[in-house]
This record gives sequence, C-alpha cells and structure tokens, in this order.
Amino acid sequence: MPRLPMEARMAFGYENWKNTTAGIETGCVIRLKASEIISAAQSGQPPVRVIAADIRQHLGTQQNNAFIGRMIREWLGPTFRVTGREKWQREDGTESGAVYDQAA
Repeated sequence: MPRLPMEARMAFGYENWKNTTAGIETGCVIRLKASEIISAAQSGQPPVRVIAADIRQHLGTQQNNAFIGRMIREWLGPTFRVTGREKWQREDGTESGAVYDQAA
C-alpha cells in the first residue's frame, strides 16, 4: 500500500494535534498575546519567542515545533510572509523560529 506524501500526513496530524493539550494551550497563548505576536512579526523577531516561555513544555520536538510554527503562520494570515529563521538561546539549548515581514 502506498504511503501518503509527507504534506498529507502532516496535515492530518496537524488537525489532530490542535486538539491535544499542546495544541489547545498554544492556541490560547496565541490569542492572549496577540498584540505582542504581531509586534514581534512587524519588527522582524520570531513571534514564537513571545510565547516560548508559556509553552516551553511543548517545544523541543521537531513535530511540535513545526505545528506551533504553523499555528502562528495561520493566525498571522496572508498579511505576513516568512522571510527566514532566527535562532536564540534557551535555558536548555537553542530554539529557532520563523521571521516574518509584512506582505505588500
């Protein structure tokens, strides 16, 4: 039996992940810190840094990081586009997040 392409598996997994504790908590923090996330995106800082301390227990795995980044991208919408990634130091290593600019 052929395997689904990665995008299809990720899409299905993402929809399920949003209903987990990690997805629900991430969604709540995004809504609570909406203005700070927008400010970070406008200033060229990774918006995930704004919420990293609140969701640190969910950061660290490649899948969770990808899904958290996707939630932020979807929440920001087409007004912003990803222009790169930036790393920063955390207590237990490094983290990276997407950097945005406003679409013309």
